Amino acid sequence: MRTILWIHIRHLLRQPFAVLGMIVLTVIFAVATGQVNRTSTLEVPVFTENLSLEETNALLEELNKEESMVFQLEDQKLLEEKIERNAIDMAIQLEEGKYTIFTAAESASISIVEAHVRNVLQTEAVLKETSLAYDKSVGELKELVATNDNLYAVSTKSFQEDDFIYDASIQSLFGFSLFFVVFTVSFTVSTILQQKQNGMWNRLILSPLSKTQIYFGHLAFSFLLGYAQLVLIYTFFEFVIGVDLYGGYPFVLIAVIPYLFALVSLGVLISGVVSNTRQLDAVIPLIAVSMAMIGGAYWPLEIVQSEILITLSKLVPIKYGMDMLKGATILDWSLGQFLLPASVLFCMGVLFMGIGLNLMERRAS
Repeated sequence: MRTILWIHIRHLLRQPFAVLGMIVLTVIFAVATGQVNRTSTLEVPVFTENLSLEETNALLEELNKEESMVFQLEDQKLLEEKIERNAIDMAIQLEEGKYTIFTAAESASISIVEAHVRNVLQTEAVLKETSLAYDKSVGELKELVATNDNLYAVSTKSFQEDDFIYDASIQSLFGFSLFFVVFTVSFTVSTILQQKQNGMWNRLILSPLSKTQIYFGHLAFSFLLGYAQLVLIYTFFEFVIGVDLYGGYPFVLIAVIPYLFALVSLGVLISGVVSNTRQLDAVIPLIAVSMAMIGGAYWPLEIVQSEILITLSKLVPIKYGMDMLKGATILDWSLGQFLLPASVLFCMGVLFMGIGLNLMERRAS
């Protein structure tokens, strides 16, 4: 077995471009789609006529605590000209306890901005009334609220057991990593088919190695190569890109093991069904793309309405791989919740492996 592994490693060192290409494509697609799905920062220009500079800055500080919005003070005449030329969607006039929104056209973001501004101004009004009633400054009241944890208690409870939790970065990272590793593993397993076609397999059979050792060497290398690819990708996104894995980085590295086992077995099955490498080159991309679309690699299955597609998704390994990776991160699964998808993947792996090896041996005989 070590001989087979060494042969594969030497071949990989001579021609690493295919594996590096899969890693680079995963990074590009995950970063691009993850960034596109993120909410962009909304810039909102504001002006005032009666507020002092100190009051305006204090109000802007409160408004800018919302990370998705940036409120900037600008000149009133300049903003009026921009609105007339439709250069900006909106501008806000801030005054004592009130606001006015000037818009050039209807926009979906106007209601969001208005709700935030109204909430901030109402909060400031309540603080001012409270400061007069208790003879304390607004700053003292804010400091009291910020430092005293016993003022109020908050408890949360989910009203639905199957809440849909979505993170664009997590969806893109896990989806494309599981998709592109299909090519790495499948084409590596297909070296068995290539060796049988070029006669190398017969020479290996005559060697001191048993057939079990030869098979195990090929499959072990495919598994280790796919695992190394995923570990490298997740490590890069965790420590370099800075994607939040919700503290589940070590669990992610364990959760991919059942998926890779099923994937290696699927590669054996594909190699057993096709008769030559040309067919293999056509079948693997077709199966990989189909599994990714049905299994929820490109988009979350929670938004799929078709019962047929939901049923079909339960037949592909990617669905369970995505479930386990999300369970290790955003869903915060307990250990028992991993047992079902892991068991399904191991059963798929055993079934695919048994059928694939049987087909290979029949064709060889």
